[in-house]
Amino acid sequence: MDEHIPVITAIASGKGGVGKTFVTINLAATLAKMGKKVLTVDCDLGLANMDIMLGIAPTLTLKDVIFGNHTIQEAVINTNAGFDLIPGSSGVREMAQPLYEKIQLIKDALRPLFIKYDHVLLDTGAGLSEVVLQFNLLAYRNVIVLNRELTSLTDAYAMIKVMYQVFARDCFSVIVNSAANDKEAHRIFSQIDSTCRKFLGFPLQYLGHITSDQAVPKSIIKQEILVLCAPNSVVTKNCECITKNMCAWEAVAC
Repeated sequence: MDEHIPVITAIASGKGGVGKTFVTINLAATLAKMGKKVLTVDCDLGLANMDIMLGIAPTLTLKDVIFGNHTIQEAVINTNAGFDLIPGSSGVREMAQPLYEKIQLIKDALRPLFIKYDHVLLDTGAGLSEVVLQFNLLAYRNVIVLNRELTSLTDAYAMIKVMYQVFARDCFSVIVNSAANDKEAHRIFSQIDSTCRKFLGFPLQYLGHITSDQAVPKSIIKQEILVLCAPNSVVTKNCECITKNMCAWEAVAC
């Protein structure tokens, strides 16, 4: 019998504010609707907000696992959306800039848990800190979320460049968020893809896009998951297309 190998995906961004956590939550909910066992981990250790967006007040977070006497399993929350969540921490100085050894403790604690799931989504922080890079290395798949802003593109490229030059990662997928339509999404993707081909020597993979929709900020304000409260919306259809591509990863190497 073949050993069950979960798809571990890090969802990252070069800069903050591009909608990475919104994307992570809605992809997790969509995968769960498809019958997949899904774990999400809020890896933004200093400014975690997945629990806030879900309207959850966690009793335990990764901070309690590292600095307390609790197991990683005790920190797992079964959400109403059908996927599990391990909350990060917010406003804790020791977690905002943890020592390398603490980061490794978190990674070592997480690994045995992954085997229980079909998909693990790591919602990493933005930027190029050691914490962000280490959680991206924990994943088998690296997804970059970006939008039409120039700084989003340049920062995303910088992140890909560092991951490639320092850690030899050369397989990245891209989700274009807040695109006007499919044509604009592909145009934005082609900009960063052509840059990576020219200067780094490898192509990127287009995973899909999320259409700009006023329902998105409304769902965030209401702490609702858009794909569940608006199942017929264009954003829901976008997420379904993206997760179908992600499910193909279950049997195909990068």
